[in-house]
Amino acid sequence: MSVKTKIVFYTQVYFLDAAIEYVKLLSGQDFEVHVLIELSPNQLKANILDINTELRSYQALTSFQEVAEDWNLQFLIPYFKRCASVHFCVYASKGLKSTFKVSSSIGDFINKTAPDFIHLDDFSQRFLFHLPLFWRRRKSMRVNLHDPKTHTGEFQLRRELYRKIWFAIIPHFIVFSEYSKSILAPQLSKSKKITSLRLMPYTVYTSFLDKKTSESPKNYISFVGRISPYKGIEQFIEAIPKVLAVFPDQQFYIGGKTITGYTPTFLNTTQKNITIKNAFLTNSNLAAIVNDSCLLVCPYKDATQSGVIMSAYALECPVLVTNTGGLPEYVQEGKTGIIVPQNSAEQIAMGIIAFLEKRAAKKGVDQLSKEDFMLDFESHNKKYFNTLYKA
Repeated sequence: MSVKTKIVFYTQVYFLDAAIEYVKLLSGQDFEVHVLIELSPNQLKANILDINTELRSYQALTSFQEVAEDWNLQFLIPYFKRCASVHFCVYASKGLKSTFKVSSSIGDFINKTAPDFIHLDDFSQRFLFHLPLFWRRRKSMRVNLHDPKTHTGEFQLRRELYRKIWFAIIPHFIVFSEYSKSILAPQLSKSKKITSLRLMPYTVYTSFLDKKTSESPKNYISFVGRISPYKGIEQFIEAIPKVLAVFPDQQFYIGGKTITGYTPTFLNTTQKNITIKNAFLTNSNLAAIVNDSCLLVCPYKDATQSGVIMSAYALECPVLVTNTGGLPEYVQEGKTGIIVPQNSAEQIAMGIIAFLEKRAAKKGVDQLSKEDFMLDFESHNKKYFNTLYKA
């Protein structure tokens, strides 16, 4: 009987919708997977979580099985059922005492588990407290880097300096598009390795969908997600009148919360065909909007890849993306979506009009199956497992 390769996969709540797809796939192969999920008070309602509790009453490392029912996390059980263990790393407060306590518990867990590899899901500032541990195990370290290039309008000097520390230590990075790989490679020494994996459809969002409304008429063309300068929403707004000139009854929806310091003028738009919800979207909100949409628009000015696309695919909704960054790598042109040449109102409008004309002619855009949206994401990732987790 062969001994399984042992992996500790450390993720953060902010990446949990993507992470659970990966650990489900990985643990279904010939690997022993132990999952650690960083959790603090400001993450209780982030990403796919909606937890109402006081973290001070929980241990530094709290098992998933212990809290799954109390925290209403049963929807995550299918993703973790083949994992060897799953724990929340509970940072109950911002103080150093809490941080040191959790860091010590994580160190004890890793030393006891003795993994062959430690796979970090991007960087956390709290990792600085693990620096001695990670330095000793640096040859076994693997790190996901979701954004090797900072998005327009979101630069933070402290974060950039922090990343440089880890760039010097980590031997092997994982990115999620060939575009990201081309951006990251010049930032690293030639001795570093880079593997390009793929995000997979965020199927967890199907569990947040109201079954009574799952068969919606799909009236909207929508944008969802964080509202930030790099998202190009202004050009989407500018494209809408051009679309309405051809399809006067078409409805549009923009949902998401603006980032701090950004106050776009389009938030004051009052056109009757446009609904704007400038607020944090709950999981149910997001699932409902995507489910009610015939097309999800990603008019980004710059991008590496997009979790919004993965949410759309899970709910069987096609996308329109700009030809920027790694976005085109995730779209099968004319089938799962449309790629427009650039972020301009004219190009976006032309893409939407072409989509609506095809839909009006019933040329198959509403007949896509779940399998159509899966593409080859899983097989692509499986192909790299044995090289990724190799000394």
